[in-house]
Amino acid sequence: MEKMKLALNYALMIEMIKAKGYSPREVILFLEEGNETALESLGEGIPTWKTLLEFYQNNKQKCQRAIEEGYEITFLTKGALKSLLTIKFQMKEGEDFVDTGEFLNEVKITRENLQALKEVISKNWTIILPEENIAEDFYMLKIELTHKPLFNF
Repeated sequence: MEKMKLALNYALMIEMIKAKGYSPREVILFLEEGNETALESLGEGIPTWKTLLEFYQNNKQKCQRAIEEGYEITFLTKGALKSLLTIKFQMKEGEDFVDTGEFLNEVKITRENLQALKEVISKNWTIILPEENIAEDFYMLKIELTHKPLFNF
């Protein structure tokens, strides 16, 4: 079955709740309650949780399925990809990955987290895993744009 598609902002807010140790069922209960104040304590830097609550109320089945079965983010900028790595996988720039300007390099990730990343990452990014890293506990990989822009001057 194809994964539900979610916009980045909803995915990051859901991951912020999960990062606090809440199960998918508990995330759904938070959204059902619609308590914006309670959600504010779970996510740092979110200007308003109202957008997620409204999305949930208007798309309950889709949202519940995405939370329980997984989702794919529709589009990611490089900055958003870095935020996803930080929120979902507790990775730190400079320690767990390097931003080269064009792509993310030296991304150090576990087998389990690599699988989870492959499931949610948008199709505008490609994960490159060198063959020499396939048997390691931690993989060292590169994440680059799937279609690099061509600039003709």
